[in-house]
Amino acid sequence: MPASVRRLYTELKPSSYELTIAPNAETLTFQGEIVVRLKKTGRPSQRITFHQHGLKVESARIVYHEKKGERELPVTRINNQNSLDEVRLHTDAMVYSGEYEVHMHFSSIIERNLTGLYPSYFTADDKEHILLTTQFESHYARQMFPCIDEPEAKATFTLTVIAPKDDVVLSNTPVAGETPYTGDLWPTSAGELRSVTFQQTPRMSTYLLAMAIGKMHSRSTKTARGTDVSVWGTIAQPAEAFDFALDAAKRSIEFFENYFGVPYPLPKSDHLALPDFSSGAMENWGLIVYRERVLLAYPNEAAQSTKETIASVVAHEVSHQWFGNLVTMRWWNDLWLNESFANVMEYEAPAKLFPEWNMWDEFVANEGIAALRRDAQKGIQAIKTEVHHPDEINTLFDPSIVYAKGGRLINMLKVHIGEPAFQKGLAAYFKKHAYGNTAGSDLWDAMQHASNTDVGAFMNPWIEQSNFPVVTVAQAGRDIVITQKHFTESDEGTDKRLWPVPLFAGRSDLPDRLDGGVLHRKLTSEDFVILNQGSAGHYLVRYESPEHRAHLADLVRNGKLSVSDRLMLLNGAAMLAKAGYQPFGDVLELVGAYADEDNESVWGIISLVVSEARRFIDLDESLEATIKQFIGRMIQKQYTRLGWEERENESASDQKLRATIIALGVYAEDKAILAEALRRFAAYQQDASNLNPELRSIVMGAAVRHGAPEVTAELLQLHDSTSNADLRSDICAALTVTERTDDATLLLNRLTDPKLVKPQDADYWLFYLIRNRHTRANAWDWMVAHWNWVIETYSGDKSYDDFPRYTASACNTEAWADKYEAFFAPKQSDITLKRNIAVALSEIQTRVRWLRRDLPSVQAFFTHQ
Repeated sequence: MPASVRRLYTELKPSSYELTIAPNAETLTFQGEIVVRLKKTGRPSQRITFHQHGLKVESARIVYHEKKGERELPVTRINNQNSLDEVRLHTDAMVYSGEYEVHMHFSSIIERNLTGLYPSYFTADDKEHILLTTQFESHYARQMFPCIDEPEAKATFTLTVIAPKDDVVLSNTPVAGETPYTGDLWPTSAGELRSVTFQQTPRMSTYLLAMAIGKMHSRSTKTARGTDVSVWGTIAQPAEAFDFALDAAKRSIEFFENYFGVPYPLPKSDHLALPDFSSGAMENWGLIVYRERVLLAYPNEAAQSTKETIASVVAHEVSHQWFGNLVTMRWWNDLWLNESFANVMEYEAPAKLFPEWNMWDEFVANEGIAALRRDAQKGIQAIKTEVHHPDEINTLFDPSIVYAKGGRLINMLKVHIGEPAFQKGLAAYFKKHAYGNTAGSDLWDAMQHASNTDVGAFMNPWIEQSNFPVVTVAQAGRDIVITQKHFTESDEGTDKRLWPVPLFAGRSDLPDRLDGGVLHRKLTSEDFVILNQGSAGHYLVRYESPEHRAHLADLVRNGKLSVSDRLMLLNGAAMLAKAGYQPFGDVLELVGAYADEDNESVWGIISLVVSEARRFIDLDESLEATIKQFIGRMIQKQYTRLGWEERENESASDQKLRATIIALGVYAEDKAILAEALRRFAAYQQDASNLNPELRSIVMGAAVRHGAPEVTAELLQLHDSTSNADLRSDICAALTVTERTDDATLLLNRLTDPKLVKPQDADYWLFYLIRNRHTRANAWDWMVAHWNWVIETYSGDKSYDDFPRYTASACNTEAWADKYEAFFAPKQSDITLKRNIAVALSEIQTRVRWLRRDLPSVQAFFTHQ
């Protein structure tokens, strides 16, 4: 654990920033001037300290506002403490408690590292353009200007940007005014410039400040209350691709204004698609930025799954305008106050705006499974985790924990206390803490008053503890015993912890919660109990008797369980098998109960169980042929029903399920499916409109694996020439299924060239190739040889600790476990990687033991197929 870094906000409390920034896209340098008004508290000293990283503060003035007037304190020395991310302004005079105004002039370079102020590249009209933009979460504002870069240090910002006269300039607020610029922050040889000043922001944290400068255009509308809403993209993107997101953004704002009971706080809401961006999106107040593929929907090319992604991501970021921006956590240990709530809201809004999409089934399928499977690992972090050093902050952004598990727990609370009380609590929370900072206890207080429930006592054990319980049901007639036990995939990590478990049984003869370790009851009937109905609870249920389990399988066969319950029944069986409660062959037997399944969300877990069965191929290659035959039989009923062509008024589920079924058929090498896939790829080569975008990556992948070798070169040429990020993503998915090692070498050797593969995407290519057992060794060796490039490209980024996490998911044998440990174990001295490496080492060992233990049951199952 590194030494704790002192919090500057304890002594310096800024109230406003006046910032002028002059970035030069030609020289990739910038200069700036800033005036910070702040209050000094604590002991007197002879310096004032700000955060900075990579800046050169060239001059500074400190003005002390006394009762009798202003007094300047001469700055005798400027000490840029780069190792501490600080700049210290020294003076011979004493700096006492009081009000100060600090003026600084500074400069730096613009680096291509996707944090701070950075360049984003795109091509339009056969010319490369640079869009300058910012990414300040979590602690990167200090890379563009000196500041108190902590979320509690809220202040107002008045931003002025010096930019070329023909470039669009965006920031958090509307433009207040523009004038020609003739100052000395930018050389006069740079051409005609203008000074663009934006309206003062509300009080907000530094990480929410944002700007963008470049060749952009937009589509706009207004909400019912008159808020200006715009979707922006580079001039390489067609404006028609903005329309779907624009509608989703407008309607999401209107929805949340009603749901939260608090108006949207700003006069405008801009949504900008960036060619280069590390995260999926970022909730900068009034200027939300996105990867292009999660905001742009090309007309007639956007699949149903793409539209759902766009609507969800837009809703997530719009909800942050309240949760995170209007009210902000005091420190990063309560990051869940931002992200866990936004995770729920990315389903809450689309569920109301697009009811035909059945988004709550998607919530269980996406967030529920991701959360349970990640949270079952020994050593995984709790949702609320202490942060002592900036290098630890990025390790908090685990999508399966602070997002998926956190969202799952917030939804569990909503179901437990009821939605009216939940909404009432939210409204009170926003109104009381608007423009301020909070801790988790503030939210629980608001919820407690709204629901007359001790919300803190219910939620804190879930938020502050990692993992979750397995709840065992032992029912014999009317007698029932319900117990809970700490669950992990490895029994070595279990302990005697307990949770307040909401039973969600839908029965009056059982209590609402299991608060202890054991509950013994006499039921009013012998009907089998089903716990966690609706799958709102974050736990697994184990039904002890074979009769109870057979009853549930019959309910599945007869379509008498809900989608979420069918889904979680199979997921729970698979997780319990991996933990040693039952053999995995029993899980494959349970899959047979899903023979008539026609819901895409449930087929998602069926596919996942099949993919887990495929892991055993690494131990016994002869299994592959029988697994393919099993899959081929399993999909026939739905393939016959769905075929290749969408029907009029077809459900969203069927549109996506068709892709799942055909993808399984391609893997299984079903002759009819494979032939049709290759035929459709040939038609696509002649006319791109001939291919359903939901099937695009699958058909392309079939052509890569089973078509002519020149398909690879053709798809790479298309990848390198298109501006459609969704298409580029599909091509990546298709090319990385190759079985040819020479193709893998070709793809890997492109990753270090940002003109061919953007750094934001290069890790995806690598991870896909490592997960592909035919190219795994090549990709692993390439990563080891290029680890310095990985460090240079990703070490300052949230995706850096993805490398030990996602590469671990491909290790199924003792040989690969040894290879992984030899490479990654020595890297645990890097605090950014430490937690994910430790979790991965345990996860791999647990998986290797499971595969070795259950191999006989899997072999026996497929022998009798």
